[in-house]
Amino acid sequence: MCVDKTPDELGSFSDLVTESENIKQDWQIVLIACLSGKNGIAPSSDEATKSLKMMVQTVETGGNLSNFLAFDRNGSPIRFNK
Repeated sequence: MCVDKTPDELGSFSDLVTESENIKQDWQIVLIACLSGKNGIAPSSDEATKSLKMMVQTVETGGNLSNFLAFDRNGSPIRFNK
């Protein structure tokens, strides 16, 4: 599952877990990345999609995950070594 959320849409970690359960997506780890935007303007949906695709490609190719925040289902942080 791959989604982009604005800070206003994010809610709590438990909201994310509930959303994944509602669409029947089982997962063990969630990766999180943030985009800052430019000049006070949030990134566009296209910019977010491009970044999400790069994140998925990093996972699929066994790339370096240490640039992402990672949490288990309980919300406990996970640390990846380079």
